[in-house]
Amino acid sequence: MTRKRNISGRVLYIILIWCVYSFKMVLVGVGGSGIRVDDLLIFCALVLLFWRGDLSRVKRSRAFNLYLGFVAVNLVSALWNGLSGRVGLAISLFFVARMLEYMVFYYIGYGVARSGISLSRMLSYYLAALCVAVPLQMLGILPVVGGFQGITTRAVGNTNGPYELAVVAAFLLCYLGYAQKKRASGLFAFLLILLSASRITFVATTFSLIKAMISRPRNAWIIGSASVAAVALLVFLPLRSTSNSSSEEPVGIIERLSSAISGTSLNSLKDAYSNAPVYRTSQDYLDNTFQTAIDDADASDGDPSGLIRVFRWATLIKSTLAGADSIIVGLGPSFASAAVDGYFVRVFIETGLLGLLTFCWFAKTVLFEHCRSSGPFREYVFIILATACFIDIFVSYKPMLLLWLWHGMHQFSTQGFKRGSLALAPGKPRPGQEQLSKIQEI
Repeated sequence: MTRKRNISGRVLYIILIWCVYSFKMVLVGVGGSGIRVDDLLIFCALVLLFWRGDLSRVKRSRAFNLYLGFVAVNLVSALWNGLSGRVGLAISLFFVARMLEYMVFYYIGYGVARSGISLSRMLSYYLAALCVAVPLQMLGILPVVGGFQGITTRAVGNTNGPYELAVVAAFLLCYLGYAQKKRASGLFAFLLILLSASRITFVATTFSLIKAMISRPRNAWIIGSASVAAVALLVFLPLRSTSNSSSEEPVGIIERLSSAISGTSLNSLKDAYSNAPVYRTSQDYLDNTFQTAIDDADASDGDPSGLIRVFRWATLIKSTLAGADSIIVGLGPSFASAAVDGYFVRVFIETGLLGLLTFCWFAKTVLFEHCRSSGPFREYVFIILATACFIDIFVSYKPMLLLWLWHGMHQFSTQGFKRGSLALAPGKPRPGQEQLSKIQEI
């Protein structure tokens, strides 16, 4: 049994490395998403965790249980709206299954921390790979995989787009720069956020860096270095769009921050909502509004990304408020396909007030749970929640993988302190123990 557990531990660790380093490779398209190679590997990891008894043996955190409740609300909404014809039942259930899939990494993270495995080296290599791949992609030497093919002015790496890469880089900043005190790694991660030109993640990360400077003066030089590098990058690299898209949306971080100021007026927001149509089914919305919102934004003055959100949100919110049942449980997961460009709005239109309240309860818990011992992890949670205001980041693969992985690691550390036993800080190996033996103990 011990030998089998050692082998399974190695397999789980290999799956983790693959999921972090791999590109998005879709095998079969499903709605606005698809079944990927990673899905099959994560299913194998789930089988191994069940066989080892980890699913019942590992203690679940309060935040984990609350998120399970949120998944349950999504399931109820999928069944209700799928059977009533608002969304495709199979596609909606697939969206719910994907949420459970990401939670598998909580157990892998718990096992990593219990075994004392250091992820610092593996993640440092990953950051180095991104720092090599991103410039080559932006120079057109390496291809960009995913929905941002042909766009070389914003960093993508091995993620599904610049927004996802920005949050992955924020994780590397928090884990390597804050928790592991690798200041150079933190600086390079911050530069990746700049190259992604993701405004909301940039603002949230900058706020986090300012807090770090105030609370940890010894790390102040990394803030100064990052600031100087940021100014140099913004001044000397004024990026412009080179894609074939007809959109004139700016792609450099300084241009995108400037365009965000030129937002729409309150009257235009009221007009957008009053003129927004109401749709009963997901297919009607996708056929009529999804692309129309992009066309209307391109034809209007102001920030294109912001205008797209205004037009989409107005239609989706108005459609949700059209029925008493949809106000309570929403219009169903997958109603707006893969892009709402705002996760809190997405939660409301998919799961109604019940889902929104449940998710906010989870968000509050995971942000403030065990505050004294989880500073770097809490900073990442703050950044991802801030990003969720304008990006569907909680349905993005790698950011959620890393969130649950770190939460599982942190949960083991916290429980260790509570028990009074030796609790290893994430990433610090046990003294005198080889890394391979630790992998075998997952």
